Amino acid sequence: MDQYQTLTYLQSALNTNAIYTFSTFFLLWVAFRFAGRLREGGGTVFAKVMTTIFGLMIIWQGMLLFAARALSFSAVAKGLRTLKASGQTLSAQAEAMLSTPFVPAAGIEPQFNVFGDPASVVFWVVVTIMLVGVIWMPVKKAS
Repeated sequence: MDQYQTLTYLQSALNTNAIYTFSTFFLLWVAFRFAGRLREGGGTVFAKVMTTIFGLMIIWQGMLLFAARALSFSAVAKGLRTLKASGQTLSAQAEAMLSTPFVPAAGIEPQFNVFGDPASVVFWVVVTIMLVGVIWMPVKKAS
């Protein structure tokens, strides 16, 4: 595989990831809409449980998507480093890609890890707290 094929793989992976990420955020918006309706109307416990499960499934999907994106970057970086080690000259774009902060260090093998990116984990933990809080926190009555 040459660098063109490697970078084309990355582009395809990022395009696919973007489509799934858009869908995931749309479904997350739907979950927050459900949660808001429950909060306004004081829904049943069953409705709260089902909305919580629905939201947690979406959040898990989002974590998987973020991990897949990180894996794509790692795999492409590994491929480019292998090409460079074999003596091929990389283009300026490929060299720049290897020097970006989101690409793992040279010795790291590509691995799928849902909890590998601390910023992504913090993001999804905050989203989880927000969603569960909207669903389960008591509503203060207006005086």
